[in-house]
Amino acid sequence: MTRTTEPAARLSALLVFAVLALGAPAAHAETDGLPPARGPATGLADSAALRATVFGTAPDELAEQPERVPVREIDIRMPWARPVPPVLWFNSRLRVWFSPQPAEAPLAVVIAGTGADGNTANIRLLRGALYGAGYHVLTVPSPTFPGFITAASSTGVAGDLRQDGADLYRAIERVIANLPDAPKIRHVDVLGYSLGGANAAMLKAIDARERRLGVRRVVMINPPVSLFSSIGRLDRLFTQSIGSADDGLERLYQQLYAELANLYRVSSTVQIDESFLYGAAASVLRTDAEFSAAIALNFRLALANMFFAGDLYAKTGAVVDPRDPPRPGDPLEKTYRILRGKPFSEYFDQVFAPYYLAHRPGATRESLVADNRLATLGPMLREDADVFAQTNRDDLILDREELAWLEATFGPRIVVYDHGGHLGTIGSRAQVADMLAMLDGRWTGGGR
Repeated sequence: MTRTTEPAARLSALLVFAVLALGAPAAHAETDGLPPARGPATGLADSAALRATVFGTAPDELAEQPERVPVREIDIRMPWARPVPPVLWFNSRLRVWFSPQPAEAPLAVVIAGTGADGNTANIRLLRGALYGAGYHVLTVPSPTFPGFITAASSTGVAGDLRQDGADLYRAIERVIANLPDAPKIRHVDVLGYSLGGANAAMLKAIDARERRLGVRRVVMINPPVSLFSSIGRLDRLFTQSIGSADDGLERLYQQLYAELANLYRVSSTVQIDESFLYGAAASVLRTDAEFSAAIALNFRLALANMFFAGDLYAKTGAVVDPRDPPRPGDPLEKTYRILRGKPFSEYFDQVFAPYYLAHRPGATRESLVADNRLATLGPMLREDADVFAQTNRDDLILDREELAWLEATFGPRIVVYDHGGHLGTIGSRAQVADMLAMLDGRWTGGGR
């Protein structure tokens, strides 16, 4: 793989800005750690689930990967994209990654999770498994990733399942039409993890109507049932484990900063993703509260970037003065200090709802929440034999009712692993074998 170019590195540096630029420990910061957690942190998670979320699949449980997976970085302009705010000038083209087979093969499109680009650690595990099984593999960022928002969003305000799905569908269609060397594609399958799982289901629903991609099968990996409910749990996790005041965040930075800075300095590709933060957390954190805090911080950083981009595009004035937006080279420390304390409810109230209430005829606050539940795709998810799901019984973004809804909706087309937290089974032998069986039409059902 090639080293990340300077403009791309500028975006990656922006994504971790709140940890590195703002996270240098204050001289007065306390060092006695975070307060102890009381019981499960959120959703269905227990202590083991928190650790599985941070550490991921144990090395001895990983599925075998090919010795070599060719990867080509592709940057492509989307003609419908809105003008890029000057401060984000370096990301006007959508960046995706493509791994071609030497001959005709099916194409697997993999969609990243909340705030993530198309080359995360989880993506790389799935890419290797799919390529080794004979797929061309195209990996794409989440519609909530700033690089997607600037390059491919038609609104600039991310987080709406319907709108993000429409933008993602058009973007994937354009990318496939412009793949280098015109590879022969037998059919298209779509996978996504976390929020990307919900996006994958939406693509299947759109394609059933549009029929331009020819999506055959879909695998949803650890999807949310209600996007906003899952986000609300992560916000509560942030408050519970870190607190609403700045001193709790400073204590966490005190623990993480040196390790994060070291990881950043030695990174050959400046690849900032969930494994970057979790790698530091796994090295220095010990208690349930500390692991909860790392998970909550990972989400909050993704939200901060989505909030920043959305406010720039919607001109709502939540954190950026629309009359005097930041320009290239302007300091952003103050802005990110504000953003790191803002929960999703403020993004919804100050950016998301004002924008969509003004641009979606007949919309209400209640309808915006309802439209971001998988139940809006309920008939397709219940009846389409080519849509599958994988999740964990201790996933922290679900509650018991939502897990039960998934099991009742998918029936024999879902596998529920007993352990793994959120995304902690990706790349395991069991997860990969089940995923490939689902895509290949060999899945016979049954939980684990």
